[in-house]
Amino acid sequence: MRKRGKVKIVLAIFIIVLFSCTAVIGNSRTGVIENVMAKNAADVDILTIKSRVFTGEEIIKAWLDTDTLDGNCLTVLAQRGTAAVTTTYDTGKQKITVNWNQGAFNGAIVRINGREEKTREEWTARWLKTFENLGISVDDSYEEKWQGENNDEEHDIYYIEENGIHLCPNGYSLGDLGQCWGQSIDITIEKDGYFVSFNNVSEVIAREEKKGRKLISKEKAIRACLDNYFWDQNAEDEVGVLVEEASCDMEYLMIDKGSENDESVCDIGYYVQIPMSDTDGGNQYVIEGFVDGEYPYCYATAMTANVNQTDQSE
Repeated sequence: MRKRGKVKIVLAIFIIVLFSCTAVIGNSRTGVIENVMAKNAADVDILTIKSRVFTGEEIIKAWLDTDTLDGNCLTVLAQRGTAAVTTTYDTGKQKITVNWNQGAFNGAIVRINGREEKTREEWTARWLKTFENLGISVDDSYEEKWQGENNDEEHDIYYIEENGIHLCPNGYSLGDLGQCWGQSIDITIEKDGYFVSFNNVSEVIAREEKKGRKLISKEKAIRACLDNYFWDQNAEDEVGVLVEEASCDMEYLMIDKGSENDESVCDIGYYVQIPMSDTDGGNQYVIEGFVDGEYPYCYATAMTANVNQTDQSE
């Protein structure tokens, strides 16, 4: 009887553990993050990332899903004495222009006239294929934002990821270490085309294996953000901080510069947003902060206006 009792207990524990693990395993970003948090970030490495430089020809080939371009592809210096270059290509149905720049901030601006895709499903699939051709790992969802003077510009924002966790899409300053550039791809859906911004898209070039790590709680991360922003604790009540509505998302934060100007060291951390009761033209003020994942240390804070946005999952 005792042996049977032990077997029943062990079996029950195994079922509970199996159920718990199954609940946090998934291919989506949410599933990955929950799995990481369940392990207390034990297996999350420190990354060294390098900003990629995309040539105009490379982006055009990826968009057209081809390996070759004919003589209609022209590349010229955009401005004498700078690192800015312009590449143009006319397919007969579409005119594609890529302005790309190599420097402290590596980016590319793409304009495509002659949009063939008529539905969101069609242009989403086309851009995801383009990212795949370029070897860019993006999240399996995007953010739809309406911007412009009259909030009539439709933007699809894609986020760069590593193992299901975003590389921080928001820029901030690390003081004497300089500026950390946010990483994302912003696609403006125009009437007859696209206007696309590749913002400092990076790739992982090295990683430092880390095990046995313990994450701080989200409550501590929010507290660290407030302590960094306010010198006077009493000031919080005066400006109407809505702590109960704060959000706290896990991201890879840039914590140091690498050996080269286009390299950064990234570690797991929290991106904190704390809304305020004050508004400006319908946009709510938000305190945003970038907090270390293991210690209640905030790298930077700022006040921003949070515009309306909608998440879209594909």
